Amino acid sequence: MTTKPISTSHLTGIALAYAVGSAMQRPMAILPSEYGSGPRLFVKETYGLRPFRPDRDPGEAWALFCRYGQQARLELHFHYNGASCLQAGIRAGHTADRMLTAALRALVSHLHGQAIEIPIELLDPEHQDGAI
Repeated sequence: MTTKPISTSHLTGIALAYAVGSAMQRPMAILPSEYGSGPRLFVKETYGLRPFRPDRDPGEAWALFCRYGQQARLELHFHYNGASCLQAGIRAGHTADRMLTAALRALVSHLHGQAIEIPIELLDPEHQDGAI
């Protein structure tokens, strides 16, 4: 598997999900595209593979924030109409994309550092050839 170092501030999508899993030292599996949807990311568990996309699933991300957020001193105090946007997004089924991406990047940066090795097949086309 060919990898490339990417700055945590540039991570998005499936590359961000891979970085989160790698920073937490979870065994990851990348399966090929199914129906032209792009590569798929899974976590290896004792009973098999489980899809892993905290960048798309706020419920999964929230569990990570609860577990690692205090250690990373990541405070989630984003208020909108008196409720946390992230919690409101989870309740309403929205992802609160920008906030979720920023919080996951902060988590990766704290757990792993300012750059992380990402498999080339998970990168956006503009990051596959360019520098960090």
